[in-house]
Amino acid sequence: MDKMFGMDRYDRIARLNPALLTVLPALLFVFVWFPAVWTQLGAIAAFVVTCGVLFALTRLARKAGQNVERKLGNRVGRLHTASLLSLADNRLPKTMKTSCRSYIEKHSKIILPSLVDETNDPKNAQDDRMLAVRWLLEHTRPQSEASLLLNENISYGFARNLLGLKPLGIAVTSAVTLGSAYFLYDLEVESTAFVLGALLCGAAFIGFLMWVFVVTKSSVAHASQVYAEKILSLCLET
Repeated sequence: MDKMFGMDRYDRIARLNPALLTVLPALLFVFVWFPAVWTQLGAIAAFVVTCGVLFALTRLARKAGQNVERKLGNRVGRLHTASLLSLADNRLPKTMKTSCRSYIEKHSKIILPSLVDETNDPKNAQDDRMLAVRWLLEHTRPQSEASLLLNENISYGFARNLLGLKPLGIAVTSAVTLGSAYFLYDLEVESTAFVLGALLCGAAFIGFLMWVFVVTKSSVAHASQVYAEKILSLCLET
């Protein structure tokens, strides 16, 4: 995959973009209300990038996303994909699940647990299904790097990491909204500063609403479901 600043497409879209969306209101706040500081910031921007700020932002998003994945358990990620292979799970069409299980058992030599096995030892059954998912991802990696699988993985990673940054996003947009409203109080309505400040205040408030109502566990679960179905569909395409 193409590289930019040492980051591939997954890093840029799924990790860096959520972090940038989180801190962007704060940067705009400085630009609108403290232009002199912004000018100084612009002068050192190149230096900041070379000092690894972009790298730090991607790591921040990655860590936050991993925390989300741990909290949501088998509702998202590879654990979710493994759960879809369970005979007790009815979220996949039966024919698709049968084909996937048959393909995995035939080509990987991994014997997936029966319904009785799942009932008697659910933890071991989940471990076996996780092994199957890891094999499937590794087996299909060469032909899937540039495929829709990568796109769905990026979409899931973006949604997951954005949810991980939600508390910070809410805090930033709240502070920018309230701070802008405070500075607007003493300005002339016709002034350029008032117009820019009002636009920032409104945009930050809209951002706050999106963090609260759009960035949710259900949005991550949906992205995970689409990604999981794409992983399992590789059984039908190979």
